[in-house]
Amino acid sequence: MKPIIVKSRQKVSEDQILGETRTDPILSRWRSSIWKLLWKDLLMYTIVYLVIGLVYRFALPEEYQIHMESLIKYCHTQNAGLPLTFLLGFYVSLVVSRWWNQYCSLPWPDTIATCLRAVKVKEGEEEEARITRRTIMRYCVLAYLLCLRRLSLKLRKKFPTMKNVITTGLLTEAEAKRIGEEDSVRQHGGSNWWIPLLWSTEIAENDTNISSAPVYGYIQMQLAGYRQKLTDVLNYGHVPIPLVYSQVVHLAVYFYFGVSLISEQWIIWRKEGDEILYLYYPLFMTMKFLFYFGWLRVAETLYNPFGEDDDDFALEELIDRHVKVAMRIVDKIEDPPLLQKDAFWDIPNPKLMADKDDDHNDDDDVTIELITSQEKRDPMK
Repeated sequence: MKPIIVKSRQKVSEDQILGETRTDPILSRWRSSIWKLLWKDLLMYTIVYLVIGLVYRFALPEEYQIHMESLIKYCHTQNAGLPLTFLLGFYVSLVVSRWWNQYCSLPWPDTIATCLRAVKVKEGEEEEARITRRTIMRYCVLAYLLCLRRLSLKLRKKFPTMKNVITTGLLTEAEAKRIGEEDSVRQHGGSNWWIPLLWSTEIAENDTNISSAPVYGYIQMQLAGYRQKLTDVLNYGHVPIPLVYSQVVHLAVYFYFGVSLISEQWIIWRKEGDEILYLYYPLFMTMKFLFYFGWLRVAETLYNPFGEDDDDFALEELIDRHVKVAMRIVDKIEDPPLLQKDAFWDIPNPKLMADKDDDHNDDDDVTIELITSQEKRDPMK
C-alpha cells in the first residue's frame, strides 16, 4: 500500500505532549509556582515592615526617631556585605543536582523483562516458564516498593505495614514472613528489601530454560544492576546534605531579611541633602524577598523528592506502570503483527516528513503522518 502524502497539519492539544509545552505565561501559573510557595510569607513580612515604618514615623518622639535613623543607616551598611548570593546559589545548585540524580538512579525493570522474554522455552513448558518470568518481575517490583517505602512518606502512609503490601498482590503471606516486618528505620542492616532480588537470581539459576540461554549472564547482570540502582537511591537517604550547611544557608537568609526590616526603611527628611524618593510600598525589597526566598523554597521543595509536594516524584504512578509494562512484556500471550511489505517498499528515497518547500508531486518523496489522533497522554502507557 502506497503511503498517503499529508498536506495539512492536525491541531494537537498540549495535553497530548509529554514535557513542558504550555504556552500561557510562566508568571501566571499557580501550581508549583513562587506565588503558591511564598504569598503567605510575603504578606506577613510586608505587614511587619509597614508596622515598623508607621511606629518609626508616627509613634516615636523625635529623639528616638534620630536614634532609629542612625540604626537604619548602620544596618543598611552592614547588611550589604553578606555573601548571600554565593551561599544560596551554591546550596540550591547542590540540591537541584541531587534531586535530578535521585530520579536518574531509579531503576526500570523493562530490560530484565525483555531479556526474559527472549529466552527460548522448550515445547510444552510455556505455562511453567510464564509463571517463572512473571514471578521474577513481581519480585523486582516488590523490591522496588520495599526499598522506596523506606524513603517515601507517601508510600509509607499508603503501606504502613507488610499486610498492606500483601493486599497489592506483589507479596504473599508466606513470602512476607520470610522477609520480615520491614518497620526498622536503621540506616544499615535494618531492612530486607533486597531479598526478592535474591530470590529472582536463584529462580533464574534453577530454571533450565533461562540458565542455558545465551542471555542468562546478561539477565543476572541486569538484576545486579537493578539492585545497585536501588542501593544508590537509598544512599541519598542514608547520607543527606550536612545539617550544618543547610542551617548556615537558612540562617543567612533569615538574618538578612530580618535586618532588612530596619535597613530598608526610608528616613525622615531633616536637612538639605536628606531628600530621597519615598515609596510607601517597599517594591525593591519585595523583589529581593521573592528572589532569595523563592530560591530557598526551591531548595526546600526539592530537598526530599520522595515527599508529598507538587514536584515530588510520582512513585505510585511509576510502580503501577512498572507492573503493567513488565508483566505485559514477559507474558507472550500476544503474537506480533503479520509480516508484510512496508509502506516504503521499492521507494528509493523515502521521507517521514517533507520540507516546507518540497513538491509533493514527486512520487519518490513520501510523507507520512506519525500521529493523527491521539488520546490524552497516559504516563503508564
